[in-house]
Amino acid sequence: MEWDGKVGAPTLLCLASGRPLAPGERFFSALRASEALFVREDFSEAAWAAIDKTPYVSWWRRTVPADSGRRQTLKLDAEVLRQLFRDLKDSTSRSSQCFCYVVALCLVRIRVLRLRDIEHRDGQPYLLLEDRQADCVHRLRDPRMNPDEEDQVRRNLMQVIAIDGSGAPAPLADAAEPPE
Repeated sequence: MEWDGKVGAPTLLCLASGRPLAPGERFFSALRASEALFVREDFSEAAWAAIDKTPYVSWWRRTVPADSGRRQTLKLDAEVLRQLFRDLKDSTSRSSQCFCYVVALCLVRIRVLRLRDIEHRDGQPYLLLEDRQADCVHRLRDPRMNPDEEDQVRRNLMQVIAIDGSGAPAPLADAAEPPE
């Protein structure tokens, strides 16, 4: 599967209803594979609850930004993310697995890793990620995060992006393990 690292911008239209999403409104964006490409689809929070999530590789919750006219861009440090991925990829901790999945998606986004394919085993989707620097392919299970886990991962990622004065990322906060 060829993918150049680009995911389309949000449409700010609910795919289910066709309704425009208002500034400040929470919505979900989802990715599904279609003919070796990723297709991004946006849904209002109300519509998302009724959507069958089976065809989606990944999804995340966002808020429609207020129209400020300027778009803020964050620069991700590839080496910090690469080290986090190496440290977390074999973890058995649920919170570490969730964070590692998002870090891997960031590494794909900045073209450090390359998404080769999506594999399904025992009903679970796995990303096959090519690491040219290490000359290997990583198989990473989609942890299918719940909204609380998504919020915790977002907070942890913001800590990593906000470098403290020492040049090292801030320590990660652990999310409570969900009941099994």
